[in-house]
Amino acid sequence: MAEPEGSRFQPGLRARLLVLVALALSPIFVLAAIQAWVDGRNQQEILERELAASARLLAHDQEVLIRGTEELMITISSIPEVANLGAGCSNALARVTQRNRAYTNFAVFDLNGEVLCSGSPTGQQTSFSDADWFRDAVSEQDFVISRFRIGPSTGEPVLATALPFYRNGELAGVMATGIRVSVIEQLGIRRDDNEQGLIAGIVDRGGAVITERIQLHVDSIEPDLLMRADAGEIVIFERENPETGMRILAVASLIEGDVYVLLSAPRPSLLSWALLDVSSNFILPLLMWLLALVAIWISTDHLILRWLSYLGRIARLYGLGRYEIVPVRAERAPREIRDLAHSFQWMASRIAERDEELNDALEYKQTLIREVHHRVKNNLQIVTSLLNLQLGNVADQGAVIALREAQARINALAMVHRNLYEAEDLRFIRIEPFLSELCRLTHEAGPGPNGMVRLEFTSTLKDRVISTDEAVPLSMFITEAMTNAYKHAFPNGNADNVLTVILNEFERGGDVWIETTVTDNGIGLTETERRQGVGSSLFEAFAIQLEGEFEVDGKPDAGVRITIRFPLDHINPGAEESPAT
Repeated sequence: MAEPEGSRFQPGLRARLLVLVALALSPIFVLAAIQAWVDGRNQQEILERELAASARLLAHDQEVLIRGTEELMITISSIPEVANLGAGCSNALARVTQRNRAYTNFAVFDLNGEVLCSGSPTGQQTSFSDADWFRDAVSEQDFVISRFRIGPSTGEPVLATALPFYRNGELAGVMATGIRVSVIEQLGIRRDDNEQGLIAGIVDRGGAVITERIQLHVDSIEPDLLMRADAGEIVIFERENPETGMRILAVASLIEGDVYVLLSAPRPSLLSWALLDVSSNFILPLLMWLLALVAIWISTDHLILRWLSYLGRIARLYGLGRYEIVPVRAERAPREIRDLAHSFQWMASRIAERDEELNDALEYKQTLIREVHHRVKNNLQIVTSLLNLQLGNVADQGAVIALREAQARINALAMVHRNLYEAEDLRFIRIEPFLSELCRLTHEAGPGPNGMVRLEFTSTLKDRVISTDEAVPLSMFITEAMTNAYKHAFPNGNADNVLTVILNEFERGGDVWIETTVTDNGIGLTETERRQGVGSSLFEAFAIQLEGEFEVDGKPDAGVRITIRFPLDHINPGAEESPAT
């Protein structure tokens, strides 16, 4: 393909983009970005270490108190009066409580949660078997720290703890005590008036902040943050403080799974690394990078996107069959776009030529198929005529009936080929007119000497179509059902004899199904015939061919109803545009 004169020396698209990128980008930006990232990671690690150290330092005495509670309770358990649960157990626990003002009460409970002995009254509650600290201590058989609650003996806020109580080496109950929250608060060191302004608080296992809640302005911590803290992470987040503004908070595990420390600090002091002079290290390269992005954005739109959009419109027109269109505007595009447009035009011309060849081949094929159907229909009509001639020479009534049945079946096949021969689309047949004519022809040849029978044909299928493979077994089913009715249902001529053919469609499992029913009001089926399934073998074969199902129902003097159902989900809906009529 020759290029137009004057366009050979225009630079290509690749060269233009390379020049723009080379002018806009600077290698220093990459180095500055890497350095800034490394500095940020280092500062983040330093921040987390400082937060962890500060949090544990401010909560050191509180941690000592909470961890020392277990040792204290083990010591109390070894006191003879307590260990034997004797008469002096309660007095012994009362003395211990008086000497340790950090605790509200010490009490021992049996395995049913009943109080065995207590240093002070436990209030109106007599059983503590439903308390979470009791259940955890019994099930885990280990020291547990429960959630923040109101103590039953003193009515003041406490942090409940419990320890399994053993007698003679066997679990006999639970010893429990409550650590006064006021004492935990007094042990905490708050430095909110110095330069750092750090505030540390304690959080229980349920996420409730039990110390310094007013100063922290935080009531609870989300469970997902506590889970991350249990995994060893220093969880950092921010909260708005109405008095001191935005503050940064950190949560760390103090006693894993039970107690956590919460640290709050002003954002500038702990985020001082963010105030570093980044202008010389990062901002200037960032501005250069943004400038390059803008340049690439504009140049890409001008050099690429608008031409691709134009070629897309050309391709959609080619998809509609308008192969004669020439992309004239693309001659002003870069060389690569022009080459692509010329390739589109060449492809469209080749597709047009191939379409013409395919249409000719398809038309020739359809002509051959129509000729085949036409000849098959003619041959079947010749067979029908031969049967008519033979009927004139047969005296046996049984043979006459058998030949007429064969003639009806051959007529059904001939009708299928005739409809296909006359159709525009050789693949499909419109159900309703095809079966209506089939029923009429079968009825005309059917009653014979059995007297008058009235045919009623009803259909709701309208323009529904079926393929050739479905038309043959369906037509044979209707022919067989009507022939059986004429042969067996009406032994005595009667003007009230009616044979009804009904065509319906319904949905099942999201698919469209066709239901064809042949009903008579004749003598019906005897019990013996119903058990033996008279005529069901042929109907079952038709149902299998249609990938469907069939039913035969009848009672003495109540007629017979034969139904076949099959799905249409394997039919291409687009095939209904030009079905046989």
